[in-house]
Formats: sequence, C-alpha cells, structure tokens
Amino acid sequence: MSGVVYIHRISDFRMGGSSSRNFKLFCNLCGDDALKNSVVVTNMWGEVDVKKGEKRETELRDKFFKPAIDREAHLVRHDNTAKTAHTILRHIIHKRPLPLRIQTELVDEKKKLLETVAGEELNREMLELTRKQEAEIKQLQDEMGGETHSPT
Repeated sequence: MSGVVYIHRISDFRMGGSSSRNFKLFCNLCGDDALKNSVVVTNMWGEVDVKKGEKRETELRDKFFKPAIDREAHLVRHDNTAKTAHTILRHIIHKRPLPLRIQTELVDEKKKLLETVAGEELNREMLELTRKQEAEIKQLQDEMGGETHSPT
C-alpha cells in the first residue's frame, strides 16, 4: 500500500472505548513499518471552537495518536475543502508501497485471520465481551431465581 488514511472527528472530545479500539486495530493492521505510509486525519473542524479543537489536536497528537506519529505517520487536518483533501493525498501519493502487517501475516506467513496480531486483538475483545455478557446473564438468572423462591 502506498498509504492508508485514518479519520477521527476532532469534535469527539472524549476518547471512548470504540475510538481506542479502532485506532489500536488500525495500528495492528498496518504494523510498525507501514505506519510511516499512513495519514491520521482529523475532520469536523467546523463543529468545534478553533481553540478547543487545537487543544484537542495537541492531546491527540501527544497521547492517543503518539504510537503512529512516533512511526512517522502524518497528522493532518481536513476542513472539508478540496485543498486539504489534496494535502492529505500528497502525504501518501509518492510513498514507496509497503505491505501492511495484515497482508504479510495472511499472504507471506500463511496465517489464519485469528492468528494475526489484529485477529488476536479482536478475538481477545470478543472473549472479554462474552465473559461480561455471561456474568450479566448469570446475575440476572440468580436474581430471577431468588424472586421465584421468595415468599409472597
């Protein structure tokens, strides 16, 4: 791939679990080497006060997006104009194509999807969600069982 674009809404002032999971998955799919061919784009700048957006952008660059930035990914604003869209493309258009980690793992290493770094992470998350749901079901069953046995 010559490049990959990750888009994040600057208007999201909380970094929720899904945003964290999505960015971690993005990094796992790309792998450390291919991250230098990626562009992290913040959009929705028209939805926020500029000062608040700039503060949020700094936080994102210094903390949340740091793993990709440290591996030479570019952080670019998209303000919904053709000019910034072209800027984003210029960051990747002349890059030397590199395979994504997921490509290397599936094609060269002949791994199954669940054996890849990204697949293992998704599987770990699914197992955790399953454990939480099973615990909730058990708790509800215990509560319902307790109600049916209590005197009325």
